[in-house]
Amino acid sequence: MTLYDCQQRPFSNKLQRHIKHLNVPVTVKNLNRCHAYQKELLAGGGRAQVPCLRIESTSGSRWLYESEDIIRYLDKKFAPKPHSKRLERAH
Repeated sequence: MTLYDCQQRPFSNKLQRHIKHLNVPVTVKNLNRCHAYQKELLAGGGRAQVPCLRIESTSGSRWLYESEDIIRYLDKKFAPKPHSKRLERAH
């Protein structure tokens, strides 16, 4: 997965903290540091909007915009599942 981002924005900082919290391996491409990343983002995702998470799979690339949508995707895919406790019957 690759995150296209510009740092110094509140939603970007929140997203990066969440990625770090989940310990998810994500390559970050900062558009402020390299203008070629913006061209990559526009060519692949169709919009020069950040943050954008590029998700690679066998069926191709998926480009996910909006920090809250990205967080929901990461939680669904990588957040630890809560353990369900079985109720014990009294005999």
